[in-house]
Amino acid sequence: MSTRKKTFYEDRYASVSVVESVPCVKVKLSGFPQGSDHYQYVQTKLLETIRNETRNYCRLHLLTDNTEAGMVLDEDVTYFKSNIIPAMEEAGIRYHAIVLPQNFFGKVIKTQTAFSSRKLKVAYFDSVTRASKWLKKQ
Repeated sequence: MSTRKKTFYEDRYASVSVVESVPCVKVKLSGFPQGSDHYQYVQTKLLETIRNETRNYCRLHLLTDNTEAGMVLDEDVTYFKSNIIPAMEEAGIRYHAIVLPQNFFGKVIKTQTAFSSRKLKVAYFDSVTRASKWLKKQ
């Protein structure tokens, strides 16, 4: 099985790539963004990647790996919900797998970021492998 990965953006906080075997855009977050501007910049790179790559696949999913991510500001969560989610849906994303750390912090992130819409189905996992398997079935 090919797990070829094309990386489109990378810095100390975030890596945005496409995993062709799923297929999905994968975002891996580590630590904290340098501020709201940085957080929004990373989200813009994510959207660019989704929009550019969606034409190469009949279905493209999203996988977010938060196992090493820190908390983000409430205003960033609001920005994500009001700007990024509608733009992802518009670009054709229908399934979003989110991998969370298995601790209290993971539960806080899940509560903080819980969202759903008619178009987007979100599921939470404790490993990237489980998340990838779920996405492949969609």
